[in-house]
Amino acid sequence: MKKLVLLTFIFVFTVSAKSAFADKPTQVDSNGVEVGWASSGCATIQDGTITDSAGNPVELGYDQYGYNYQAHMFNGTYDGSDRNLDGTYWGATGDYVDDNLIMKWSDAWLANVDCNGDNKLDRGLVDGNVEGTSLGWLTNQVEGDYDSDGDSTQDAHYTYFAKIVWVGSGGLWGAYDVIEEVYNDPVGGFTGLYSKVGAPGFGLNDQWTQ
Repeated sequence: MKKLVLLTFIFVFTVSAKSAFADKPTQVDSNGVEVGWASSGCATIQDGTITDSAGNPVELGYDQYGYNYQAHMFNGTYDGSDRNLDGTYWGATGDYVDDNLIMKWSDAWLANVDCNGDNKLDRGLVDGNVEGTSLGWLTNQVEGDYDSDGDSTQDAHYTYFAKIVWVGSGGLWGAYDVIEEVYNDPVGGFTGLYSKVGAPGFGLNDQWTQ
């Protein structure tokens, strides 16, 4: 059985609450990624003014860590998800650090624009209001191998999927909850749905589907 599956959030940018309106997309590429917007005052990644928490300009497309903020996606490893390629996950070492991790999120979780002028990507951008807290939803999809019998070989394979949503107060982690987990680990005896709450999709709360 895989000893540890970590749910990962995107803690990279901070914002303050302020009313603003996101630019409306006017053009998408063949993959459905927004590449053109109407002008309404919001800064875009292409403008070069949006920076990460270390002050570095956010790149268009995938960066060295695996983030593609324009497409609301991360495709890399736990090591890269903390934006520090040092062989650890937030300083912790473990068999999972090099496991593949894919994250996808809604615009309300982390937008690809800066509408309140703080030079950061907006969190909680819903109906023109920047709340400063991630709303909407985030998914984690993990795949990796591990040593199941202590002989120092990666003999077992697992996959894991989770849906994480903003629920307001009272969630598993404050305002957030996991509404579905799918865990496949034949060696560990897990094959399929591990846990689920709520309705199909991202649940009953309107904000979950933003």
